[in-house]
Amino acid sequence: MEPSEFLALEVWYKTRDPFKVLIATILTQNTTDKGAKRAYEELEREVGVTPDKLSSAEIDKIKNCIKSIGLYNNKAKIIKTVSTLIMEQYGGDLENLLDLDQIESRQRLVELPGIGKKTADVVMLTCKGYRVFPVDTHILRVSERLGIKGGYDKVSEFWKESLGSDLLEAHLILITHGRKTCKAINPKCNSCSINDCCRYYAGLRRS
Repeated sequence: MEPSEFLALEVWYKTRDPFKVLIATILTQNTTDKGAKRAYEELEREVGVTPDKLSSAEIDKIKNCIKSIGLYNNKAKIIKTVSTLIMEQYGGDLENLLDLDQIESRQRLVELPGIGKKTADVVMLTCKGYRVFPVDTHILRVSERLGIKGGYDKVSEFWKESLGSDLLEAHLILITHGRKTCKAINPKCNSCSINDCCRYYAGLRRS
């Protein structure tokens, strides 16, 4: 499990800039990390991933930089709008938002256009170590197969309550498990290290 497999984590390790992590996470929505990385690098090279540069950039230029990924039109609008709001409301520094207490910080993040719970939680966990647990499609699939159901909030709360202090590592391990073993199509159930507690696998063995 390498940081390069997770764009938000790689950006954080390289820059320690939560705004860049936020933009990287927006780009990964409904897109592979590999594809989002190419778009992020193009955006950084051609415009610059800072609130002031993105808020003042022409929307078509942002679109052109990220057109290789899905939903690029919508993502370009979100990126420009969020950058503008961070300039206006937080002086161009996302740290001013993240330094609020955890509840208020998360609430303000999800109030930004196009920023859902998962994106907010990724930024908060990666950049500040807040006790939140992001749930992506891989984690949701793994959880449901283990019998943990109820949507984003319930699944997130289950893992948050069940795991120890290093939620970021656990988050990344579960994503990796979903990508490489507990895949949506043709999961590798027989070689899975946790198949003894998997309801999905138990159902396969009974059928």
